[in-house]
Amino acid sequence: MLLLLRSVCAFEPVIKSPSYPFTSASPIRVTCLCARPEARFREVQRNIRTRRTINSFAPTLPPKWERSLERAISAATYAPNHKRSEPWRFYLLGPKAIATVCQLNADIVSSTKGAAAGEKKLARWLQMPGWLVVTCAKGGDDGTAGAGSNMEDPMGLAREDYAACCCAVQNLCLSLNSQGMGTKWTTGAVNFETRFAETVGFAPDREYVVGTIWFGTPLQTPPPPSKKRALEDVLRRVD
Repeated sequence: MLLLLRSVCAFEPVIKSPSYPFTSASPIRVTCLCARPEARFREVQRNIRTRRTINSFAPTLPPKWERSLERAISAATYAPNHKRSEPWRFYLLGPKAIATVCQLNADIVSSTKGAAAGEKKLARWLQMPGWLVVTCAKGGDDGTAGAGSNMEDPMGLAREDYAACCCAVQNLCLSLNSQGMGTKWTTGAVNFETRFAETVGFAPDREYVVGTIWFGTPLQTPPPPSKKRALEDVLRRVD
C-alpha cells in the first residue's frame, strides 16, 4: 500500500473544481493531498510565460467559447481587492455593438489621419472576433462617484479600485490562455467617447473604461519579448 501511494503521488496533482459560476462557499476538493508544489509551480509559470498579446485571430470564435469566457470572468473576480469594493464590470459586445464601435473609432481616426487611415482601421477592427469591455465603477460597489474618487490620493479608493481592475484583467487573460484562447488588452481614444459609453451601455459618470479585450483563437502566438532588465536589475534586497 505504501508503494502504491508513493507511485500515485509521483504524478501531478489532480484537483476537482466546482462548476462555474461558483461562490466563495463552493468547495474545491483536492484528491491528492501529497501533490508536489513544484508541479503546480511549473504549470502556473508556464501559463504566465506563454500568455502573449495576440494581434491576429481566427475569424470565428471556437466552440463553447462562452463557457470559456464565463470561467475567465469568474477567475477575474478573484483578483486582489483591498477594499472589497469589487469595482469590475464586464460588457460582452454583440455584432451590432461591435459594428457601431468600429465605425466610431474609424470616424475618430479619419478626423485626424484622413479617410484612408480610417478605412484601414475599420477593416482591421472588424476582424476581431470577440469583444469584452472592462470598466471600473467609480466610488465603490454602488457605482456612485464620491469619496475616494480622486486618483491623486495614493491611499484613496479610486487608485485601489483601478489597480484591482487591472489585476482582474490579467486574471481573465491568463484564464483564457490556459483554455487555448488568446487576448489583446487595448485602450484608445474611442474608449473615452460618450458615444462609446452609450453603445456599450454604461453611464460615464458612474464607470470608466479600463480596457477593451479582444479575444479568440490565435492565428499566431509571438515569442516573448526580450527583457530590458535582468532579475538583478529589478530586485533589491534590503537588510
